[in-house]
Amino acid sequence: MNYTSWTFWILFALVIVRYWRLSHRHQNDLLLVASYFFYGFWDYRFLFLILISTIIDYIGGLGVAGIRLTTDRIRRLGVLTVGSAILLCANVRYPDLFQGFVELDRRRILEALPQTLRDFYIPFAVTAVCLTYGRALPWLYELPEAARRKYFLVISMVANLGILGFFKYFDFFIDNFRTLVMSMGFGEPSWTTLGILLPAGVSFYTFQAMSYTIDIYRGHTKPTQHFRDFALFVCFFPHLVAGPIMRAHTFLPQVVNPRRLAPGAFEQGLYLVVIGLFKKIVIADNMAVIANHLFNRFQHGEAAALTGLDVLVGVYAFAFQIYCDFSGYSSIARGISKWLGFELIINFNTPYLAVSPSDFWRRWHISLSTWLRDYLYVSLGGNRFGPLMTYRNLLITMLLGGLWHGANWTFFAWGFYHGAILCAYRLLNISDRIATESAAGRIYWLWRVFLMFHLTCIGWLLFRADSFASVWQMATLIATNPAVTLFAVSSFATIVFYCTLMFVLEWWLEGERRLDRLLTSNWLLRAPVYSYLVLMLVIFRAGEAHEFIYFQF
Repeated sequence: MNYTSWTFWILFALVIVRYWRLSHRHQNDLLLVASYFFYGFWDYRFLFLILISTIIDYIGGLGVAGIRLTTDRIRRLGVLTVGSAILLCANVRYPDLFQGFVELDRRRILEALPQTLRDFYIPFAVTAVCLTYGRALPWLYELPEAARRKYFLVISMVANLGILGFFKYFDFFIDNFRTLVMSMGFGEPSWTTLGILLPAGVSFYTFQAMSYTIDIYRGHTKPTQHFRDFALFVCFFPHLVAGPIMRAHTFLPQVVNPRRLAPGAFEQGLYLVVIGLFKKIVIADNMAVIANHLFNRFQHGEAAALTGLDVLVGVYAFAFQIYCDFSGYSSIARGISKWLGFELIINFNTPYLAVSPSDFWRRWHISLSTWLRDYLYVSLGGNRFGPLMTYRNLLITMLLGGLWHGANWTFFAWGFYHGAILCAYRLLNISDRIATESAAGRIYWLWRVFLMFHLTCIGWLLFRADSFASVWQMATLIATNPAVTLFAVSSFATIVFYCTLMFVLEWWLEGERRLDRLLTSNWLLRAPVYSYLVLMLVIFRAGEAHEFIYFQF
């Protein structure tokens, strides 16, 4: 279920029809049920993971703040955890079970239930951990304040990073360790990868849940004692799968306190939803046709007839695809959140107008870049201990930021590349401040934007390619074979056709910061803009729909 499917909009319609007629408490309960249904639609078994992360950080946040849970509440949370493990992770075949009850078929009902002891490994392990943690809580509460705060924070961090590491990186590291062992001449190990499915949005909600406990530890926010409110903070469905990653001090008060539909919120939300769908369905999915054609030919060894200009245009197509795909998701998330009375942060701010790497990361995936800055870069020491340590901290932060995107060495290299150009600009003391009052200043600004865009595209080459061999082959073609082809010309014309007016609109509205310029303007201006967006959605949508790129992260 995603924002381009009718299933999602039917779910949202069912929610919004009832939502504003309910009290605040019932609104939160409705949103919590809808959020779990939305996430369970991908794979109901992964509901257990988000519930585990929620419970751990709920207890951890209260523990850091020195608020003790009563024995009764601890027991209820334990029952909820163990019960969900049995229901979601014990290999119950629910469609067959339901059909068996409908047909009153006893044999079918029994066959749908778990058949082996192995089916209960996860519930058994969860039960053991819950009992151990429950017995340890009174001891943790009695620790001196500094030790108690640190222990609860460490438990939260280890649990969340353990979930993220196992599901996202276990097979990756096992596969690379097997390759290393074989390359050293020790033969092929008998153990293999597990073929672990990656839960949708796991990188986003684990980071959001962790930031809650860290912010309480740092004194930036206070915990909520209402479990359902905290659960909604973690799994609020508009931004659950691909962000933006919200902070507790900005988003939790919106959950806890009563909401109202602010003046102009409906109009702003409608524009954000329409422009988000336009970016995804019209631009990103059409750019995907060009980018996939180019990159797939290198992946399958069919690139002999391609030129460097073909590759360059293909990289341009991917640059606009990933931007419109991800920023389109964020725009829709902000739009439907406005209809529900919530305000999500702006996640993109015209990043291809950046004049430097640091400027780019202030504009691109803002919720992640600020998360990495505040919780990783600053924790490593930031720029407080001299230039060498600053460069080290930048590289570590960007390396881990690259690895956050996926279990592949190309993502690691992408992170290192961005860390390197951040260090290079800092080393050369290249300022982001450019005076554009004069013609010479504007030309210099255009040159800086042009240069930074192409430095970013080099990074996208690393990000999108399937291997370093493909990266090298494509980079070599760009540097040595600039021949013009029909594919390059037609693809570039396609990019210009789909992207130009949208980027003019974004430049005028300063991304999404000045929506008032459009929404309060004369209808002689608004009507053509709205008509253009709607007609493009109807007439020029791509022939094939593509999943949102960041769902895989």
